[in-house]
Amino acid sequence: MTTEAVRERFRPGADYQMFIGGEWLSAPDAFEAVDPSLGSAWAAIGNGTAQQAEDAVAAARKALPAWRRSTPATRQAILGAVADRIEADAELFARLLPTENGRPVREVGIADVPASAAIYRYYAGLVRSHRGDQIPVEDPHSLVYTVREPLGVIAAILPWNSPLITVANKLAPALACGNTVVLKPSEFASASVLEFVRLIADLLPPGVVNVVTGFGPTVGAALVGHPDVAKVTLTGGGPTARAVMAAAAGALTPTIMELGGKSAMIVAEDADLGRAVADAAMGIYLANGEACIASSRLLLHERIADDFLDRFAALARSIRVGDALDPDTQVGPLVSRPHFDRVLAHVKKAQDQGVRVLAGDEELGLGPTYKDGFFLRPTVLHDPSGQADVVTDEVFGPVTVAETFSDYDEVVERANATRYGLASGVWTTDLARAHRIAGQLDAGIVWVNKWFDLPAGAPMGGVKDSGFGRELSWETMLEYSAPKTINIDLGAPRFPLWG
Repeated sequence: MTTEAVRERFRPGADYQMFIGGEWLSAPDAFEAVDPSLGSAWAAIGNGTAQQAEDAVAAARKALPAWRRSTPATRQAILGAVADRIEADAELFARLLPTENGRPVREVGIADVPASAAIYRYYAGLVRSHRGDQIPVEDPHSLVYTVREPLGVIAAILPWNSPLITVANKLAPALACGNTVVLKPSEFASASVLEFVRLIADLLPPGVVNVVTGFGPTVGAALVGHPDVAKVTLTGGGPTARAVMAAAAGALTPTIMELGGKSAMIVAEDADLGRAVADAAMGIYLANGEACIASSRLLLHERIADDFLDRFAALARSIRVGDALDPDTQVGPLVSRPHFDRVLAHVKKAQDQGVRVLAGDEELGLGPTYKDGFFLRPTVLHDPSGQADVVTDEVFGPVTVAETFSDYDEVVERANATRYGLASGVWTTDLARAHRIAGQLDAGIVWVNKWFDLPAGAPMGGVKDSGFGRELSWETMLEYSAPKTINIDLGAPRFPLWG
């Protein structure tokens, strides 16, 4: 286990400022960023004001006319250069993300950095294919065509769990379409956004990208209700989404919502159990379980349920929990004390409702250095009938609940019996069964014999309370642009209507 004396925590050069109109500006006061492995402060983040949010929108509006006229070649080159810099400075994020939100350091190099770079390169490629169309009409004297135009200023409200990837999901398509952007990071993951913008700031004209840090009721509210914001994009939870949409409604501002999930993994009796167990563990324990697409429900056929759970619980108990900066750590701490308490409350409520704990109640034994860290062992709950609240409530931690089933029509109904609809999956060697179940699941993403595969180009988004709109794909370009119809007269005769 890494000790505080030798751990290579990220150390900022100074207190963090905001980035508005190409300048780094101080806030009136600051709040502390807390290292979740230690439970102690490691940086000061500027606590922005509503006026500074207004200033950021004004800067983005000022930069918009020139940026929207930039050539496809310019935008393509810039997005490619952003990807290059992320990869070149991978070590920056390898120390920063674990220090900031508890992301295990080993995951930064295999997930955050390559996924983020791939997103910018994907949209760099799409820049040149982003176009309108010619519309066939009956009148031979009319030429009708469309062009795609940027919307304007985009307000992007970011989460804390995967800040580098989430910035890429929002910033890359918005810039590719010719929009300007104001980023509002989570108060639990502001430093990574600021360091990223510092890394790429010289690539962009002033005001094209702005960052205002602070809290939702002040900075967030000022942004999402601003009349000069053309669209709001949020990754977060349902309560935040409802507040954002209510504020945006006053200005008639459209939104994109990527929200929570309670994703069901259905395991048939003919599944390859070794692969299914490994994928189920990756699906719930990667990113400390703090992922909206986590495989937080296991629906196991009764013929294989006992075998699966014996293997899965043993694997969960073997996972190394510890300092997020330790390369040997497989699951790190949760992001904050309040979130840690919420996750524990879900587990305690499940136990009170009669749910068994198959793994997760073992002693951590991390030593005095980590006594204030927000650590939770990978937890496996067993509720065969699926009646407890934890079956449908999003926990957002390294906690999964297993159920059993015997009938496939019933299991689809149970999998869909939640207000969420983001991701789901089915493990089977029966191709017909896989197709049938995939078509019946209420989810924006359905995996077959895999989990957590999100290649650039495959639309990501949900249905029901998991949100609307799609990220990570060609369809996202349509979210950040609008068609303009141009109808040209080619010498049509006029009817004598007057005189």
